[in-house]
Amino acid sequence: MADIILVEDEEVLRRTLARALVKLGHQAREFETAEEALAVISEGPPDLLFTDNKLPGMSGMELMTRVHESWPDVVMIMMTAYGTVEDAVKAMRDGAADYLRKPVDLHELALVVNRCLEGAGVRRELEYYRERDLSVPEQGGIIGRSPAINQVRQLVTRLAGMKKADGEGPTMLLAGETGTGKGLVARAVHNASPRANQPFIEVNCTAIPENLLEAELMGYEKGAFTDANNSKTGLVEASHGGTLFLDEIGHMARPLQAKLLKIIDEKTVRRLGSTRDRKISCTIVAASHMDLEKEVAEGNFLEDLFHRINVVNIKLPSLKEREGDIEILAQHFLEQHATDYGMAAPRISNDAMRALVAYPWPGNIRELSHTLERALVMHDGGDLEVEDFAFFPAAGALKQNTGTVATADFEVDFSQGPIPLETVEANLLTSAMEYANNNQVQAAKLLGMSRDTLRYRLDKHSLR
Repeated sequence: MADIILVEDEEVLRRTLARALVKLGHQAREFETAEEALAVISEGPPDLLFTDNKLPGMSGMELMTRVHESWPDVVMIMMTAYGTVEDAVKAMRDGAADYLRKPVDLHELALVVNRCLEGAGVRRELEYYRERDLSVPEQGGIIGRSPAINQVRQLVTRLAGMKKADGEGPTMLLAGETGTGKGLVARAVHNASPRANQPFIEVNCTAIPENLLEAELMGYEKGAFTDANNSKTGLVEASHGGTLFLDEIGHMARPLQAKLLKIIDEKTVRRLGSTRDRKISCTIVAASHMDLEKEVAEGNFLEDLFHRINVVNIKLPSLKEREGDIEILAQHFLEQHATDYGMAAPRISNDAMRALVAYPWPGNIRELSHTLERALVMHDGGDLEVEDFAFFPAAGALKQNTGTVATADFEVDFSQGPIPLETVEANLLTSAMEYANNNQVQAAKLLGMSRDTLRYRLDKHSLR
């Protein structure tokens, strides 16, 4: 529901338009003069402003000028019975999003409102992404001093400075286990590029259901399918001028892979239900924890698309390959979480730090971050000791400082505090695979899931 202010000195028309806007599901506030409307707007701007041009006192043009100067995000639509091309041009220059002639057609009114509000929503979303991305530390928060992460950092710096004539950077594929920071690296490339102030659109191909992913990526026109009551800009189109990050692209269905290949090759996108191609220019960054070359060989991933996104390949190291970085990252995450919770960051004792370094971290950086957050939340004061991590990951693995997690039958004991679900799931998957002698079909039956689901979860925990 949008908050709409309607300024019109003809009472009958004003009431008619207000009722029509309410039927469309919006809140409509009516005013006879621009002065009355401006006084209310100064207390809190609306989402949309409808104003007549010819008004007693201040004109609609002057009202739009003053509103646009103070509240540039307010969407404005000019109405007039004396419409000319010159009036329309001046209204647009003064910040109007559209222009309607009287008598106003109510069907046209609905179309204009929907179009203007949709455009405003997209602009607000992109502005949010810009502000969020520019607030991320330099190089997207890539932290560490190990040779492996230094090599990644150097690649980011090198690639960020490369661009084609149209401003696009090279298409790249980020590979690595789950939790190694592929999203951070994608943002780092974007933030260091000449297009840093343009949108960074992230699409998680596993988070959006397969039957909705195409509509989200391509967008659609009104009436394209049963529930398409309005037109919608797709995420590919929304990334124009910036970066499109396709996370876990290996899970994208093959028919959609073919359409994505066409988008990359032709630099156009066509909304569902449309006959018109829209030109787009964006840097494509894809990521996957899967071995895409293997997926190509097994017929699960389109070979042409693999070669198209694999122009530059960055292999992100696992946390166990980053010797010396665990201490730096642990301290960083502890201070970060302490700041978020408004707490003072405790010290990590030498024994506890040795235990953290000894653990293999199958969940990589994401797992380390969650572990420090849980320890901080459950902490009662003083230094963080080994006992503060005893609940993690299972059966006191850190306390024993063996660097391994039991893969046989295990018990769940909540008496010492929370237990990470990721660890329980990884242990359960491992036990099922061992019991089934690594037969995925049998292991899937033991766990009551499909083989595809089992494969996805094994990949998620790097157990395949």
